[in-house]
Amino acid sequence: MAARKSKKQVRRFQRVAEQRLEEAAFLLDHEYTNASVYLAGYAVECSLKALILASEPARLHARTVDSFRGAAAHDYSWLKHQLQIRGVALPRPMELLLTQAAGWSTDLRYAVAKTDRKVGEQFLSAPQAIVAWANGRI
Repeated sequence: MAARKSKKQVRRFQRVAEQRLEEAAFLLDHEYTNASVYLAGYAVECSLKALILASEPARLHARTVDSFRGAAAHDYSWLKHQLQIRGVALPRPMELLLTQAAGWSTDLRYAVAKTDRKVGEQFLSAPQAIVAWANGRI
């Protein structure tokens, strides 16, 4: 039962990542660029969290999910470090994409200036590739 529940947690984070990407694309298509970038950033976060969970024994999942609370759990560097602790190294292309997405933070929810559509399109490409890569690893 524990293995089933832990797989459920991994899948939950994967599904949320996929949903946030879908929503981000919709918002970008409708010129809501700030919201698009904001949700796409969450897609990266959720994808990395799914990969973290998939990279450790199921018995640790409850503690790990608890660690996903607070500001650090939104920080790509922290998430990347959690992957490294679990023996998961990001390949160079993913490192570059994560660097491309590194300007994202939860502070975007307070952004007033509208993100340029081209910037939004460029940003969205990194989360799409990261989520696809992570899903292929799980």
